[in-house]
Amino acid sequence: MNKFLFLSLLFTSLLTAQNSNYNTSSGEVTIGDLQASVYAQDTIADAVYIFEKGFSEIDDDEDFKLVTQYTAKIKILSKEGISAANIEIPLGKSESGKKIELKDLEAHTYKLIDNRIVKRSLNADKVYTKDSKHYDLKTFTFPDVAAGDVLHISYKLISPFIFDFKTWYFQEDLPKMHTEFIAKIPGNYEYNKALFGSLKLDTFEEELIENCISFNLNASMAGCVETLYVMENVPAFKEEKYMTSKANYQSRLEFELKQTTRLDGYEEKYTITWEDTDKEIRNSSRFGKQWRRDGLVEDILPAEISAIPSSLDKAKKIFHFVQQNYRWNEEYNIHNEMNLKDLLKDKTGNILAINSLLHNIYAAEGFEVYPVMASTRSNGFPPKVHPVLSEFNYFFVQLNFDGKEYHLDASEENLDFGRLPYRALNSYARLIDFDNGSSWVDIQPKEYSKNTYRDSITIAANGTATGISTQLLSGYHALKYRKKIASGSKDEVFRDLAKPQSFTVAQNIDFENLEDLEEDLIVTYELNNKSQKIDETIYYNPFNFKFVEENPFNLEKRTYPIDFGYKDSYTYSSMIQIPEGYSIAELPEQKAVRLPGKGGSLLFSANKVSENTVSIQCRVTFPLATYAPEYYEGLKQFFNEILAVQNQSVLVLKENS
Repeated sequence: MNKFLFLSLLFTSLLTAQNSNYNTSSGEVTIGDLQASVYAQDTIADAVYIFEKGFSEIDDDEDFKLVTQYTAKIKILSKEGISAANIEIPLGKSESGKKIELKDLEAHTYKLIDNRIVKRSLNADKVYTKDSKHYDLKTFTFPDVAAGDVLHISYKLISPFIFDFKTWYFQEDLPKMHTEFIAKIPGNYEYNKALFGSLKLDTFEEELIENCISFNLNASMAGCVETLYVMENVPAFKEEKYMTSKANYQSRLEFELKQTTRLDGYEEKYTITWEDTDKEIRNSSRFGKQWRRDGLVEDILPAEISAIPSSLDKAKKIFHFVQQNYRWNEEYNIHNEMNLKDLLKDKTGNILAINSLLHNIYAAEGFEVYPVMASTRSNGFPPKVHPVLSEFNYFFVQLNFDGKEYHLDASEENLDFGRLPYRALNSYARLIDFDNGSSWVDIQPKEYSKNTYRDSITIAANGTATGISTQLLSGYHALKYRKKIASGSKDEVFRDLAKPQSFTVAQNIDFENLEDLEEDLIVTYELNNKSQKIDETIYYNPFNFKFVEENPFNLEKRTYPIDFGYKDSYTYSSMIQIPEGYSIAELPEQKAVRLPGKGGSLLFSANKVSENTVSIQCRVTFPLATYAPEYYEGLKQFFNEILAVQNQSVLVLKENS
């Protein structure tokens, strides 16, 4: 047998044996739990849930409140895993004074000392409470924790919020060997249930329990449905670059109360329809009523803009007028009360106020414009099936003109017409149309954001290089630069955004179209680069600037999409003059790499134009704003290829003998 194969099989069998020591069937801590030192499915994990269980029911012994019993057993595998001993338990509360109670909290640290199980218990006076507006946070740390220990925790939550059944997170920051949740729901309570994330249940069992609950002394007993949900060997959820909120992909089970049926047969509905939501928005003092206040904006526009006939040029001028004269206070707060009069007086307001003003001016000027309720990338996707207005935290408008749709947000002073801020690029949003009903709209940008470098370089006999590099930026690349220029210096732009090579030195930096947001931003660098000469040979890297500085993808496997937010392209062209008395000994290796399914391409070529001139051409495209997880390994390799081309391409020049 191959020696390497034998060692691999031996290592795997040892890990499997280690895993078999764990007691994953209950919360009881065993010697096997304490003796085990690794988790085979994730050998670099610092801690792991051996067992986790939740049980939620509407309990008649607790005045028909929602009661959740929780227990968990966590193995500390390394010194770094000790941070898992820091526990936070949020207890929600309402403005009316209702709150979730924590009862029967127990936390113990189990150690193996002289082959005996020793237990250290948490003192009640070591549990602290942090008050905030929407919840109280109970915090504590398990006592005397070291690598190899097992932590055991159990408690009970008593909640008056029966409409908000316990959300169960199968997947969290630590891997889990066994995680299960049991929901015991009376037959007269109907919940919408949804399983989120890419992971599948290992066990799903339903059982009808007769005569499980009575809602008053004179009523007969009602039946319940008890449902068991189990997942085994759940990987840790690891966040990485280019993702929206982890709430979009984290494997979890959510419940939403749809309706209850009283003993007399009356049905009380809790889940509303989109028609109900449209009506709520229309009649809201902070939404619909503000969007009908055309009289407030009658004399706001300058006469030279108002006098322009309806046209795309006029629409752009209106957009830039609001953008330049009213400032966003960097708050969303779309569910707080808002009055446009305050914005007109203070010239500053939240995202709802700024874009509601834009909406009203367009409407007053006769344009077809619609409000759009949205959710930011960090907030998660808004729910499509069952409307929950509170899940939306953002707002912009859609302008329809000459058969085209423009998504507009006047909150960013450096944003061009028809482009949303990056924070708002969250796949889809809800267009509000009171006449025809609201609908979902795709908000992914259709055009590429481009970053183009054009170099003209002369190499000197001493290996130094001088010349001009011109960078043309459009879309989100231009937005990044304009924001940085507004808040920093030219040197910061060069250092933080241009991504220069270590040998690239900029003597002067100039900008064109800095304030003309509808044109590409042009940045010109006058270069005076460091020598790349070793002995009598010049080794010249033709890339003065990098497309990327590192590979953003480092996970072994990613189960959620790669979301760049927009289509992207990079182009590098360079004309290089070699010094007199030198000849071209070697050109950089050409390369052509393509992702499957037209997912992107890297094309690089170096050509000898004449005896003293070399032409460099490189183009990288990402034609998709969002890539499915199946692309992950390919994208990881693709970025490695980009890094290799920009960092390892070498033009070799030899001095003539």
